[in-house]
Amino acid sequence: MKNFALLAAPPEIREWCSILEQEMMRWPGVKMGHVFGTRAFYHRKVMFAMLPDKRSLENSTAISFVTVSDDDENRSPNWQTFELKNRNLIKGALTSLEKAYKDSMLRSSLDVPCRLIPRVAVHSPTTL
Repeated sequence: MKNFALLAAPPEIREWCSILEQEMMRWPGVKMGHVFGTRAFYHRKVMFAMLPDKRSLENSTAISFVTVSDDDENRSPNWQTFELKNRNLIKGALTSLEKAYKDSMLRSSLDVPCRLIPRVAVHSPTTL
């Protein structure tokens, strides 16, 4: 298991994540809670995203979200990160979060749990 350091979230990341949070809270069934100084987002009981708040996981500019491989019969969740290095990447981040939300709706209907501590793979915004 990877050892996560809780890094301080810079003010600009907190601002950009507030924009993402406001949008996600408009989606049906989304709830938000605090986990390890981050904001965790759920559809029903299925966590699908984590955004930096006071702290961040992985690195100070990353948001985390769940992806599901279409090749996996069990549709098991995998945590990914998106480097939110500037304000222009908010739209791309929101696209990734929306896909994670839609996948979580399917997982919540199947009652598939999600690991609380994400195992992440860092992706450059240009590859998403």
